[in-house]
Amino acid sequence: MNWMYSCKRVAELLSQRLDEPLGLIDEMRLRLHLSMCGNCGNVAEQLHAVHAATAELMSDGLELDEPGSLPPSH
Repeated sequence: MNWMYSCKRVAELLSQRLDEPLGLIDEMRLRLHLSMCGNCGNVAEQLHAVHAATAELMSDGLELDEPGSLPPSH
C-alpha cells in the first residue's frame, strides 16, 4: 500500500478539512504528504490564510446576498 497521497487527493482533503474533521488515517497521510511536498504545503498555507481572512470578515458583519455566490465579473 502506498502511504503517500497524490497532490490531487491532498487538495481534496484540504478543502474537506475546512468543513469537517478528517479521520485519523486521512489526517496522518495528509500531514505526511505536506511534510514532503513543498507545493502542497504552500497551497495548504494559502488556503488556511484565505479561510481565516474570510472568517474574520464574516465575524466583522460582512453579509453575502446569497451564500456561496460571487458578484458578476466585469
